[in-house]
Amino acid sequence: MIKKSALAIATGLILLGSAWGQKSDAPKAANNDNETLRQYADKLDFGIGVFIQPRYWKRDPEHNQIMGREFNRAVSYAVMIQKERGHYDFDLMDQEMKFAKEHNMKLFGAGLIYRTTAAPEWLHFEQGRDCGGWSGKEIDAIIKDDVQTIVRHGGDIFYAWEVVNEPIEPGRNGCWAKLMGGQDKLIAKASQYVYEANPNVPILLNDAFGHSGVRREQADEFFELIRKVRSLGGHIDAVGTEMHLRANELHPDYVQEFQYFLDQARKNNLKVQVTEMDVYQGPEGATQDPYENQKQIFYNIAHACLKDMNCTTFTVWGLNDDFTWLRGAQGLTDANPVLFDGHYKKKPAYYGVLQALKEGR
Repeated sequence: MIKKSALAIATGLILLGSAWGQKSDAPKAANNDNETLRQYADKLDFGIGVFIQPRYWKRDPEHNQIMGREFNRAVSYAVMIQKERGHYDFDLMDQEMKFAKEHNMKLFGAGLIYRTTAAPEWLHFEQGRDCGGWSGKEIDAIIKDDVQTIVRHGGDIFYAWEVVNEPIEPGRNGCWAKLMGGQDKLIAKASQYVYEANPNVPILLNDAFGHSGVRREQADEFFELIRKVRSLGGHIDAVGTEMHLRANELHPDYVQEFQYFLDQARKNNLKVQVTEMDVYQGPEGATQDPYENQKQIFYNIAHACLKDMNCTTFTVWGLNDDFTWLRGAQGLTDANPVLFDGHYKKKPAYYGVLQALKEGR
């Protein structure tokens, strides 16, 4: 914890600082390679997480060693487990659960219901406009069986379940929502089924709010949706914000925008998680020192989360720059957006998150 008033004032100035490459006022702590993110997160009973990328996580022993050493939580995707109707393939999920148990980690179950385009082929959602010809009653039964089978299989190794991914994005959950009578009804029913399967695990709703911060109009729409879901009997205990930020597009008040999200969550009696955090450093020449700037952005968001006792988890979207989704899915071929470079070397951004953890809650 920061004890000296001068350092406390400096930290306050950081949160108000612009993301446009301004010099950081963050306390300059010595870098000790024996220190880990998890070391400080565990002391705080705070979740420091990472996205498990199945294509890479077993390829290199160093990848797994770093995951177990640095993080106490990890994201496991529950997509495409029921590859054929009535047949569940838990091989990957079981491997992730085994890894988590061996390293005393907890898992976050992401994407129980995840986009029409990611639905199993046997649903035939993409054939014509009738979403496979299913009735609302049929798809309701399918959702209930799928959700409850997966949640029960996960047991207590999962610390939360994301019931429906990115619900405010227009059309993204099209067939699921259409057949269930709307996004609010879809989420209400699915969350009820998760609760029935395991009433002891928090249920989370997650969304993205832009690359430049947290757009307030989208945040307001998101919380209004949650109020509708609850009015229908749905169970939502926590909210997640994706922070796929781009340094060259950030609003000057991006930290205040995040704090607005935190405030709205508290008013609605919801815990908060930063569920997906990465920072594109920007194209060459966009900032004077892109990786110090990236460090500042990571520090600012981690610091704001840690200083709000309602914010419980901070998750980085990937372990190694070379494996980032931004290079392929987003076409940002020069992206180096996470805490470790392609050789698993700690970047300045790593030390930004570490500093926020060392400052505590």
